[in-house]
Amino acid sequence: MKQRPTFNADHRLPAALRLPRWTLGVGRWAFALFLLLRPAPLPAQPPVAPAEPDSPADHQGSRQLVAQAADGTVLLPAKDASVHGANVRYEPKPEKNTLGYWTKAEDWVSWEFEIVKPGKFVVEALQGCGKGSGGAEVVFAVGAQTLTLTVEDTGGFQNFVPKALGTLTLAAGKYTLTVKPKTKPGAAVMDLRQVTLRLVEK
Repeated sequence: MKQRPTFNADHRLPAALRLPRWTLGVGRWAFALFLLLRPAPLPAQPPVAPAEPDSPADHQGSRQLVAQAADGTVLLPAKDASVHGANVRYEPKPEKNTLGYWTKAEDWVSWEFEIVKPGKFVVEALQGCGKGSGGAEVVFAVGAQTLTLTVEDTGGFQNFVPKALGTLTLAAGKYTLTVKPKTKPGAAVMDLRQVTLRLVEK
């Protein structure tokens, strides 16, 4: 049976069982060094609010009034559009630079522009569409004048092709061009990089 250590009359361990005094000093220094070198506690971090759901309002174009060029052309790029609806938005990445996420037929886009050289304009849309999503009917309108595009399947939403839509006759003044889908047979209406109005008759 293991014996317990006996104590001296002054209640101390016998000298043979005591640690040398110098070890107590080393212990004190080690503890002091630990307190000095231990990392400071990190400050309390404020709670992080949950991210707001992504929305088209975060992806608007400039919505600025587009001016007519000296040669009479009106170029309406995706970056200057206004978007309306739940999903459609401007996608600014260089490889995209388009109006996309057009997954709801009720979403639509528009541009504001000004004509100083009036006349007849040929209208062209630069559109892309993923495989299997072609065939949407989309109406381009300026006031009471309307043109209809049947979206072409281009094999990829960023594979853009120019599509001639028809002509508009515009007097001098400020206008709004709206682009509204009538149908959406596939996953999305299309990607739309720009619309161009070219003056052909003054």
